[in-house]
Amino acid sequence: MKKAIAVFLCIMLTTGMISGCAGRGQGKDSSGKNTAAEEGQEDQKPQKEDGGQETEEEAGQDGQESDAQQETDEDDAETSQEETADRDMTEDLAMSVLKDQAGTVDYTSLEELEPEPGTRIAVVLKSAKDDFWTTVREGIEDGVEALNEKMDYTGEDQITVSFDAPSDDTDVEKQIDLIDTVLSENPSILCIAAIDRQSCEAQLEMAAENDIPVVMIDSGVERGPISALCATDNYEAGAEAARRLAEAVGDQGQIAVMAHTESAQTSQDREKGFTDEIAKNHPNIEIVNVSHENEEFTMDKMADAVFTLYPDVKGYFCTNEAASEAVLAAADAAEKELAVVGVDSGETQQKAVKDGTETGFIAQNPYGMGYAAAIAGVRADLGLSVDTFINTSYQWIDSDNIDNEEYSSYFYG
Repeated sequence: MKKAIAVFLCIMLTTGMISGCAGRGQGKDSSGKNTAAEEGQEDQKPQKEDGGQETEEEAGQDGQESDAQQETDEDDAETSQEETADRDMTEDLAMSVLKDQAGTVDYTSLEELEPEPGTRIAVVLKSAKDDFWTTVREGIEDGVEALNEKMDYTGEDQITVSFDAPSDDTDVEKQIDLIDTVLSENPSILCIAAIDRQSCEAQLEMAAENDIPVVMIDSGVERGPISALCATDNYEAGAEAARRLAEAVGDQGQIAVMAHTESAQTSQDREKGFTDEIAKNHPNIEIVNVSHENEEFTMDKMADAVFTLYPDVKGYFCTNEAASEAVLAAADAAEKELAVVGVDSGETQQKAVKDGTETGFIAQNPYGMGYAAAIAGVRADLGLSVDTFINTSYQWIDSDNIDNEEYSSYFYG
């Protein structure tokens, strides 16, 4: 029976893995993203702790308390939103780092920019829902607003920006359809966050034929003419994560990797940076499994399988927010103590670092990424120089600096 269970777990991991049950060796780079399904809740009568039903009076009291708590939560949310709105993001650490490290051009400066009235920027992202892309969008919008203020554009003269994204951030065909649609509207500038690095070639050729500069955001493509890729140095981010996780596990023992979308350049680069660093500089660490989210098994199920097959695993590297959330949930359910290093900086990860269940994470700069993409697009449209790769940088966040206000612009959610 135990043998049968082990075989099933191996099949599970093989479905979404690079290395696993048989060889435990490192293989070619690739990845995957976790999408959690929302479950409905049935209406039930409130229960007392002793199992009996509450009286109507008790239920009413609980309802009043719940309403009061909801009002408090809403007030707190409004206060938080007001604080975010009042904060000048352009003066934060994320923007000063962008100014100093992005490349040969200052992408926080508007000095050379005099865009034509009515310039239109079309943006096609991977997702319209998650907090990372919401923050990227905020950066783009602020860049456009700053340009309109500089040029004193109003009404029809204003620089405008549109945003589109598929409802499923793995839906390559839908994203291509959206790009085709916005190209048919002949925008001045096109910004794309590619779901699949092997996609978009025909669309990029079409944009070039119509003199529409293209700036890739976060994830690039293998082929096709573009003006710039505005992104994190994901290979180096993966290598940094490897060094941090190696330190956390005492530079020895078994570790595993949970990667997101298999076709995305971000995941491939982070994974390769991580595995290369371990192979070259940490000979006493063994990567026992590299899993990728797939249609058959969710990432938390695959992490649970890793814990069963490799009970001595001491650490996990997670290539994005969803992977981190899945591994943290699986570790909690299995009552498994291990070091977790992730990428991204959502609320779950922030809480996990504060309570000690996540060692730390590589925080990207989505606001700076969006702002720089808007400025780079306008520069390219005006025939000004842009860097082929615009490095928006990252920060290592752990318990030592997570409460430091200076790093707050790297957090989202």
